[in-house]
Amino acid sequence: MTNLTHPSTLRTAPQAPAATLRGSVKGALAMLALILLGLLLWQLFAQFNHTQADLRKQSLDATAELADHLSLNMAFKAQQAVNVLQPYVNAPQPAALPSLLHTLRERLPALQSVAWLDNAGQLRADSLPGSPDRQLLGELLTLNQGRPYFFTNSADNRTLYLLLRQPPEQDRGYWLLRLSPDYYSTLTTHLDGAGHPLWLLENSRSGEVLQRHAPTDTGSEPLQSVMLAFIDNSTWQLRGLFDAQLTQQKLLPALIGKCLLVLFCALLPVLALINMRRRQRALQEDRRRYQEIFEGTGVALCVLDLSSLPGQLDRYHLRNRAALKHSLALDPNLRRSLLLELKITEVNQVARQLLNIDCHAGAWQRLIDGTGDGRDSIGMQLIDALIEQRPLLELEVRLPAPLGGELHLWLMARLPQQRRDYQAVILSISDITSRKQVELSLLERESFWSDVVRTVPDQLYVQDVHSQRMIFSNRHLGQTLGYDRTELAQMGDRFWELLLHPEDAAHYQALRQQQRDSGHDQPLHCQLRFRHHDGGWRCYDIREQVLTRDAEGLVTRIIGVGKDVTVQIEASQSLRDSEQRYRMLAESISDVIFSTDSLLRLNYVSPSVQSVLGYRADWIFANGWQSIVANPAQLTGIYSLMERVSKAMGDPVQLAQLRSQLPTQLFVFDCLRGDGRKIPIELRLVLVWDDDQRFEGVLGVGRDISQQRRAEKDLRMAATVFEHSTSAILITDPAGYIVQANEAFSRVSGYAVSEVLDQLPGMLTVDEQQEGHLRYVVKQLHQRGSWEGEVWLKRRDGDHYPAWVGITAVLDDEGDLASYVCFFTDISERKASEQRIHRLAYYDALTHLPNRTLFQDRLYNALQQAERQKAWVVLMFLDLDRFKPINDSLGHAAGDRMLKDMALRLLACVDDDDTVARMGGDEFTLLLQPRPSRELALNRAIHVAENILGSLVRPFVLENREFFVTASIGIALSPQDGSELSQLMKNADTAMYHAKERGKNNFQFYQAEMNASALERLELESDLRHAMEQNEFILYYQPQFSGDGKRLTGAEALLRWRHPTRGLVPPGDFIPVIEELGLVVDVGDWVLREASRQLKAWHKAKVRVPKVSVNISARQFSDGQLGTRIANILEESGLPPACLELELTESILMREVSEALQILASLKNLGLSIAVDDFGTGYSSLNYLKQFPIDVLKIDRTFVDGLPEGEQDAQIARAIIAMAHSLNLAVIAEGVETHEQLEFLREHGCDEVQGYLFGRPMPAHQFEAQFSNETLFMFH
Repeated sequence: MTNLTHPSTLRTAPQAPAATLRGSVKGALAMLALILLGLLLWQLFAQFNHTQADLRKQSLDATAELADHLSLNMAFKAQQAVNVLQPYVNAPQPAALPSLLHTLRERLPALQSVAWLDNAGQLRADSLPGSPDRQLLGELLTLNQGRPYFFTNSADNRTLYLLLRQPPEQDRGYWLLRLSPDYYSTLTTHLDGAGHPLWLLENSRSGEVLQRHAPTDTGSEPLQSVMLAFIDNSTWQLRGLFDAQLTQQKLLPALIGKCLLVLFCALLPVLALINMRRRQRALQEDRRRYQEIFEGTGVALCVLDLSSLPGQLDRYHLRNRAALKHSLALDPNLRRSLLLELKITEVNQVARQLLNIDCHAGAWQRLIDGTGDGRDSIGMQLIDALIEQRPLLELEVRLPAPLGGELHLWLMARLPQQRRDYQAVILSISDITSRKQVELSLLERESFWSDVVRTVPDQLYVQDVHSQRMIFSNRHLGQTLGYDRTELAQMGDRFWELLLHPEDAAHYQALRQQQRDSGHDQPLHCQLRFRHHDGGWRCYDIREQVLTRDAEGLVTRIIGVGKDVTVQIEASQSLRDSEQRYRMLAESISDVIFSTDSLLRLNYVSPSVQSVLGYRADWIFANGWQSIVANPAQLTGIYSLMERVSKAMGDPVQLAQLRSQLPTQLFVFDCLRGDGRKIPIELRLVLVWDDDQRFEGVLGVGRDISQQRRAEKDLRMAATVFEHSTSAILITDPAGYIVQANEAFSRVSGYAVSEVLDQLPGMLTVDEQQEGHLRYVVKQLHQRGSWEGEVWLKRRDGDHYPAWVGITAVLDDEGDLASYVCFFTDISERKASEQRIHRLAYYDALTHLPNRTLFQDRLYNALQQAERQKAWVVLMFLDLDRFKPINDSLGHAAGDRMLKDMALRLLACVDDDDTVARMGGDEFTLLLQPRPSRELALNRAIHVAENILGSLVRPFVLENREFFVTASIGIALSPQDGSELSQLMKNADTAMYHAKERGKNNFQFYQAEMNASALERLELESDLRHAMEQNEFILYYQPQFSGDGKRLTGAEALLRWRHPTRGLVPPGDFIPVIEELGLVVDVGDWVLREASRQLKAWHKAKVRVPKVSVNISARQFSDGQLGTRIANILEESGLPPACLELELTESILMREVSEALQILASLKNLGLSIAVDDFGTGYSSLNYLKQFPIDVLKIDRTFVDGLPEGEQDAQIARAIIAMAHSLNLAVIAEGVETHEQLEFLREHGCDEVQGYLFGRPMPAHQFEAQFSNETLFMFH
């Protein structure tokens, strides 16, 4: 390499003209750039002067516009002042000038004073004392010349004058306003903006500056005047100014900046030329250095030009290898055209010597063209790398050597990332021929020894002692165990430790430690288990010994051999297991097994003889089998067999006959157990022969058949049960066909057994249920093995009947289905009984309507369904209003007929899917089917309720008599009135009682306040039951006077209830409740007793109350014991009977006239006075009234209220009084509240009067205090 000549000196000469040309071009470019920069600077200065002129012209135009603005503003201010002064045309009084001036200053703050001038200019009034500027006023009028306003100023500029001419409709005088200099700012306030030009406001006559918008200090140069504009209606002018120096100061920084920018831009080409020159010199130096390196390196290098190849690939749309392969297949010439685009531009001296070429064209022939055009050629490899954009290409090629043989070359090229760099790609070439020959030799030797080692059937391996890493193995242990490369890679290099059996791992590590401690003096031998991929364990016999040692004698590597001994171990273990299994089988089987040798001598007896016969095996050996046989005659057969075998021992022909003629022999013996019991033994004998057909002995198996005989006995008993069972029994095969039936089957079904054999049981079932129900039964049999339930069957004559059927699947010993056993019983009578019980449990026995239990169940289901469907349920409670009197008077039979008829009427008022139930007594409930909305449910309830009340208009005919009853109906809607059963029923019941309170014979919908009233009613009832015990009842007394109102004739006892928390409860609130609770008799007796006691006490206290009147209820009157109880009360109190008056209503007397006559007669016998209360309001007959032994008629207060104005009330009252007197009856009028009523009654002869006019009802002590001896007579 040192003798090579560097080609760099040869390349310098041709480069000189090109360098000179490039220098001239660069100089021209530099001159052009300087000329352009000069032109740019001239343009900048011209633009600067032009901008100054534009600004001066803008200042001129703006000044003219400002003058116009100032004139307009002055006119506006003048008009504003006229508007302010217009109300003050005439001068005010001098005393009013200060206040007026103050008012004007609020509108014109700059106003100092104001003066009034007439049309001739004479001063009429002035707020400024003395008017010092009179002379100026005349001059001002002269300057004004009739204009509407005029502005001027004083000589000292301390006062600004505004002369305003009054409007023509006035006297055409003038106002003169003296304003302060601050008014200049008001006039020019819009001219001082930041964007406005500079200006001066001057007096045109004196030239004095009045106001300015310009700096006072203008520097070295004065401001330039660009315009002078006179202001109309004033002595002022506006001068526009232009500050040239300030304009230059503003424009100069921009000019300087632009010049600097131009200079900077001028420096850039200069710097670029300098940098280009420096880079050119560096590039020449780099080329020289590159050429020296390129030629001087010891590696063969070629420079490839690939710049045209990407264009060709783009031209043919070759974006990937698939597209290249497809295009090459279509166009065979494409490969050649692509290879021609691979150019070799330079090769160094080493490459020329290596390839034995003279120039780069020869390199192309050797490398590109010489390697062919296959896929593995250098050219195609370069094209593939370029398509795939690989950064590095490395490949090994073989070329024919010049002197024969092959040349192995290693080629490496780095492909650039940018396409512009493809024109110079370095390809390095290394000669690896000698190294390749050495590698091939080593590979050949390694292949030879590898083949030798791999032929060894065992696992041969070499392991590094320090790292525990497997260096070599002729068979990969992991793959031998069934693992693939991926799984082994996941487990790592020491995978065998993971696969080693946990029990062997510790043992193997201990052996290795012993080897290390002993210096591996002894070979290692052990058996290890490794886990196979299928989950099993493979056993290897491992033998290891030292392979190499280091310089110090320490072991570095060991060699080992592993042999798979799994099959041998399994075979050995299987043999041992088989022997053990057969021995355990013989010892654990329940049968007795014994064997003999070839001489028929007993050599084995299984231990089961102890459990079967109760003897030990050694006892059998000592005494023989014949000692335990109970009947020696049964041994004849076995003796005969043994004799035949003994005779054929030495004769092969007879042995062959025995082998073919004597199969397994069966004998049965009755043997005696060790405990003395006799058991049957079945013995099977088999002659045993070896593989050579030689006789080896006899094998016997004895079995206890006691259980078998018991099973046979049970089978016979089962057959007896089958034939004589009262239940029908069928037996079918697994396919379901009937194979057997008993006599009970024929008796129940009517079929003969022969008619159903080989038939399917479906012929016995009702057709309607075959499809669905029978599939369910079969499914249950498959899942559970049995089924039991109710099925409807049909008899031979077609009659259907219910049957209780049970089916059981019978399995054989292997668990397979053997047959089905079916039994069934006719349950028609039981079903009929159940239906009767069901009707008794869920239906009313009288009306056959659902009872309370069934109704509540249906109501619950309806509520559940309505809740799911968001529907409305209607519940109706119905109670007959006058059923009890009919039931009591006509008897229960008539009441039952009425209830039946009522049930039919209710059913006729509802739909078929509605429910009508009898809850008990005369109470009925109705459940209407749910409706989707509240309106529909409400309308349905009203319709049904109206139908029910309408159906009751027709009379009930009982015992050839017509009776009318009405009903009270309560209605509740769900969910409005409750979604729970108990709540809804309670609310419907509350609504029903509310209907009763509203006069009966109506229906009422539940309302929330009903619960409150019902609760109050319940509390009232509860408190009433304890009122008498707790002495809460008291009597109030209302006085009764003679007809003239002057004399006390008695008192009426009225019941009151003083509740501890409610206070005094009105009689109308609790007396009806007392009647409903049945307490009226007890309370009435207490009233009689208390009134008698009180009247007796008054008599003793000398209070002159002649009598006391007590009201009698209907129940008291009709119970039959009233006279007795009153007699006892009078006796207890000691009150004379004439002092007690009983008041009865007309309705009580007319209810049962005959009975009433008897009761009244008994009462009159006691000496009591009888009065008819509320006379005229009932329907009493005068005929009966004449018969009754009564003493007093009591005119009702309804007739007294209209007296004396009401004509009808007056006639009725007169008629009652006249009639009573004609019957010798006294008359008392109640409700007398006015003197007019008293006077009317007195005039018409009323005997007694009672009412608020004489006194309200009052307690006894108050009555006593008010009507004592001193106050006995009220009206005198």
